[in-house]
Amino acid sequence: MRFRERIGLNIQNLRHSKGLSQEQLALAANMDRSYVSEIELAKSSVSADILEQIARVFEVDPHELTKGRLDMPDFSDGRQNAVPIGRIMCITTDAEIGLLYCWDNGDTQIALHAQNGSETPSEEDAEIR
Repeated sequence: MRFRERIGLNIQNLRHSKGLSQEQLALAANMDRSYVSEIELAKSSVSADILEQIARVFEVDPHELTKGRLDMPDFSDGRQNAVPIGRIMCITTDAEIGLLYCWDNGDTQIALHAQNGSETPSEEDAEIR
């Protein structure tokens, strides 16, 4: 397992053990939720400063985020799966603009489709079906 993957899994495992969503961790650590996701998925490397911010949220020494774990589940053979459970539609055009997903752990996530240069509909124009 690569070092970046180990850090990502440790953060994900600690976040789950504390019952935090990525959004909650991101807010508490003063960073964007998408960056938390990239760290957990080992798509982005993380600086010592960011490790310290995350460690403060978990109330652990930053070194804990880099250690190999024997006592925590290893998700390296696969990440959680999500299934779409709803479509997000624009109420003015009736076009699908995103999906609502449910993860294996019960968390939900909204994923909006990329807009090809067009204006993103406002919240008032969207509804979940």
